[in-house]
Amino acid sequence: MERIVAEEIQDKAEPSSKNKALDSVVKEAESGFSKSIWLGVFNLFLIFLLVGFGFYLSELFRDDLKNLTSEVHKEDLQLIEISGQMTEYQKQLAAIQSQFATIQLQFSTMESDISNKDQVVNQALENFSGLNDEKLAANKKELSVSIEQIKRQLGKTRGDWLIADAEYLLTVANQRLHLVGDVNAAIKALTAADQRLRESGSGSVFKVREQIAEEISLLKNVQVPDIVGIYSKLKLISKNSQNLTIRLPYPGKQIAVALGSHIDSDDDTNQWLSDLLGDLNGLVSIRRVEQPVRAIISQEDAHFIRQQLKLKIEVAILSLLQHQDDLFKKDLEESELWVKNNFEANQQAEQIILDIKELQNTPTHSDIPDVSKSLTMLRNISKLRVEADKAL
Repeated sequence: MERIVAEEIQDKAEPSSKNKALDSVVKEAESGFSKSIWLGVFNLFLIFLLVGFGFYLSELFRDDLKNLTSEVHKEDLQLIEISGQMTEYQKQLAAIQSQFATIQLQFSTMESDISNKDQVVNQALENFSGLNDEKLAANKKELSVSIEQIKRQLGKTRGDWLIADAEYLLTVANQRLHLVGDVNAAIKALTAADQRLRESGSGSVFKVREQIAEEISLLKNVQVPDIVGIYSKLKLISKNSQNLTIRLPYPGKQIAVALGSHIDSDDDTNQWLSDLLGDLNGLVSIRRVEQPVRAIISQEDAHFIRQQLKLKIEVAILSLLQHQDDLFKKDLEESELWVKNNFEANQQAEQIILDIKELQNTPTHSDIPDVSKSLTMLRNISKLRVEADKAL
């Protein structure tokens, strides 16, 4: 641009006469133009500076506005959250009010129930008081009767106490005889009762002593069965039954093959046959034609068969000790049948069957006489005393 202005100035100036003046004008123009350029540059710098400062201020304002907007948004969210919490609190308050109303209703119901229960308790107390009074009256009456009995007991003589002791011994004799079947204990109790009556020295017990002597004589003639011996035989049968051979085959059963036992061992041929049969022992089992083929049972089943026989014998022992003769014989019959059906008919099994049959024919119960007449007579001692007084 400076060159263009200089060329225009040079075109207008005269080439020869006005060179110096033109040069001065050109210099002034160039200096003024340079000043205007620097002024324009300075203005542009100021403009850029103002624009930058304005942009900076606008960015600051934008950040502040953004922060303010964010804070306003957060406050709005907080207000919304607070509003939701308030709504939730209102719901909880309404629920609490509803629960409070329900509690008040329950409380009123409980008050009504308590009032009703108080009435029931009061009524029960009144009834209990009445029953207690009745029980007290009954206890008072029983106590009076007991006091009278004690007075009568204290007024008894030594003879009366001996008679009461004899009555107790007669009661024991009857109980031991009929409940346990112990004849010896009954004889001892009757003898002791007779001794008490003899020591009492009362003439009214003479007939009772005669009856006791008769009852002792009857008991001495009773044949008491040997329960202990029968029990011992049953225990021996139970022990020997565990060695019986089960008829059915099962794993581990020992089979004895006694072939060729009749062969003469002196002959060479017979000796060879005997050795051959000995080698086949355990490899070949011989079954009788008349016995049907049965399935092989397990060792558990074989153990069960033995234990079942043992259990039947134990049940028979229990029936023996309880003096249940019919059940005892029935248990022995079941044991005998179990041996015949499940064990081989060898000598040991036959011996057990014979022992069982012998026990079936052994009496286990004897006819026990009635020894309660003496006790009945002694309990009516007052009547006997009247008869004795009349005899005197």
